[in-house]
Amino acid sequence: MRTYDHQRARLSASCVALAMTLALAGCEDSTSAPEASQAADTNLPSAVAEAKASGTSVDPSIVVADNGFGLSLLTQLIQGSDGNNVAISPVSIGLALQIAYNGAAGATQQTMAQTLQLGALSTQQLNDANAALQAILIDADPAVTLSIANSLWMHLEDNSVLPSFAHMDQTYYGATIGDLSGAPANVNTWIANATHGLITQVLPPANYAQIVAVLANAVYFKAQWTNAFDPNQTAFAPFTTEKGIEISVEMMHQTGSYPYLHGPNFQAVRIPYGNSRFSMLIVLPDPGTSLASFVAGITPASLTDGVNQMRVISGTIALPRFTVTFGAKLNAALTALGMGTAFCPDGDLPGIAPLACIAYVGHASVVQVDESGTVAAGSTVVSTVTAVPSPSFTMTIDYPFFYAVRDDQSGELLFVGVLEDPT
Repeated sequence: MRTYDHQRARLSASCVALAMTLALAGCEDSTSAPEASQAADTNLPSAVAEAKASGTSVDPSIVVADNGFGLSLLTQLIQGSDGNNVAISPVSIGLALQIAYNGAAGATQQTMAQTLQLGALSTQQLNDANAALQAILIDADPAVTLSIANSLWMHLEDNSVLPSFAHMDQTYYGATIGDLSGAPANVNTWIANATHGLITQVLPPANYAQIVAVLANAVYFKAQWTNAFDPNQTAFAPFTTEKGIEISVEMMHQTGSYPYLHGPNFQAVRIPYGNSRFSMLIVLPDPGTSLASFVAGITPASLTDGVNQMRVISGTIALPRFTVTFGAKLNAALTALGMGTAFCPDGDLPGIAPLACIAYVGHASVVQVDESGTVAAGSTVVSTVTAVPSPSFTMTIDYPFFYAVRDDQSGELLFVGVLEDPT
């Protein structure tokens, strides 16, 4: 597999204590199990290359959709986290589900569009918007590495995935083709390669003989701060958890000029990476404010408005060094957001394969923040199966019948009889 690394930004935030802009890239098509590697612009998916060459503008509705979905999913996951860390890549999850959405029909298509907050975007408009978004952000900042790779896994010897779906996935998202006969090991190896070893397993152990297709997405982000924190200024300091427990953490310190906003019940600051195309947005609610309630109130519009209100002023930042590792099955969260009809047995994704439905959506992410910058990765898998209608019958035994008691191993009949009158 060939992938391309580039820099792109979506104004996207997950405000637990961290929100970072991520972006789209893709991978070129192949018929063997893919590996992550850099490639030149000539290896871009054809639709992305065309959008780049023509300077196609990005439909802003795709940014609003991605951000709204990401924030809603984050809120849902926080509710069940019991105070534990939650970190997701909205780009990874959204993109994997948007690719699957291309195959949806009927009620499944409607509920997926609602959950993904796609509004009136058709599948063609969605794919065109994603291609343009990728195209305008290629090589946005040479100091930042960002890659997003996609792959499509199927049983190559007995394939039921429609050629039209595979063609779409390759044209707009650069998906490589892999064989499910080696799943889950080969899929997880692909994810590990694409995330530079940060994530090693997303697809769980299972029998994949009956799985029609697995869509896999992997995001990798690495950037240095525009102005690095001085490690000599890092010192242990207290940090109070949501449950009121005080712990000791390694706190980084820096003084400088930053985009900053003191809102009605929060403080917000942006710390830039590289040439300032990308940044980490940190939003700190006032003491005593419920973090879950605060995040639930964030919308794409309020986030954009807050960023626009920021002004560059001098200040001092104390930020913990941290590494967050998160993984979850997303079926329940997506169902709570309204996408339940996409899952088996009710799911209807005939554009992927006849009678296809979504059996599993899994996500894993890693975010590492230290004095030099940030390294992060996210991966999402979507497994689809063929939902064969279960046979059923009605047998009302209300007249005379024959019966037998038998040894089912040898077939020997131990008792036989007919029942004429149960009384």
